[in-house]
Amino acid sequence: MRGWGELYRTSVGLGARYLVHHGYLREAVIRMVVPLDPSRYLELPETLMELAARPGERVLDLASPKLLAVVLARHGADVTSVDQLEPEIDSWRKLTTGEPRLAFQVGDGRSLPFADASFDHAYSISVLEHIPEPGDEEALRQLARIVRPGGRVVVTLPYARTYREDWRDAPVYVDQGQAGARHFFQRWYDQTRVDRLAAAAPDLRLVSSSVSRMEPNLNELYTRTFPWLVPLGPAFGLLARRVEGPDGDVIRLTFTRT
Repeated sequence: MRGWGELYRTSVGLGARYLVHHGYLREAVIRMVVPLDPSRYLELPETLMELAARPGERVLDLASPKLLAVVLARHGADVTSVDQLEPEIDSWRKLTTGEPRLAFQVGDGRSLPFADASFDHAYSISVLEHIPEPGDEEALRQLARIVRPGGRVVVTLPYARTYREDWRDAPVYVDQGQAGARHFFQRWYDQTRVDRLAAAAPDLRLVSSSVSRMEPNLNELYTRTFPWLVPLGPAFGLLARRVEGPDGDVIRLTFTRT
């Protein structure tokens, strides 16, 4: 696994700085105890590389793990991170006080509060799958709208050979108003569903994609045994390798705005 070291160090550094100077904050503790979930060893470095954002460029993050926004800002990009979860925004504003190129804003990815073509690039890591129908397609069209022609849009999604959906007894992130019924959690995209999503945003042209997994599949093991493997955090990046192929569980899509 490559490219995760800076992200890992940034996470630990954010948590340690806050705890030393300000005291307890739950997100600060998480930054130190779980700097990267296993799947983020795949998604974050690859998205950083695919965006290829240059200093001074404007980048929108739609509800991704916020760590990448911090790294992009420290590389010189002007980053705006939008999330529907107000507590998440509040925590990260506290964690990143003093980061001059980074802004956080509460917003819904299905109706982004920005003008057309107001960003150079945009990304969304493991987010669209959590938006109920037809929200994933609406959000992708919004990303296309706010990115300038020639800019890049990168998204990652959970992938499976056969499409399926996960439902829960209670809402996990945002209550979508499904009282008295099971609550939608996420969808696993197969190739047909990926093609449908891409076709929903005609202003985007798909230029590359990859399906990959960690080998050994530490993401599956981590999820099944949580929290017992938390102390092995750095081992995920050191021991696992990235394997591409149709049996992967993460798909990355890179678009350009036409």
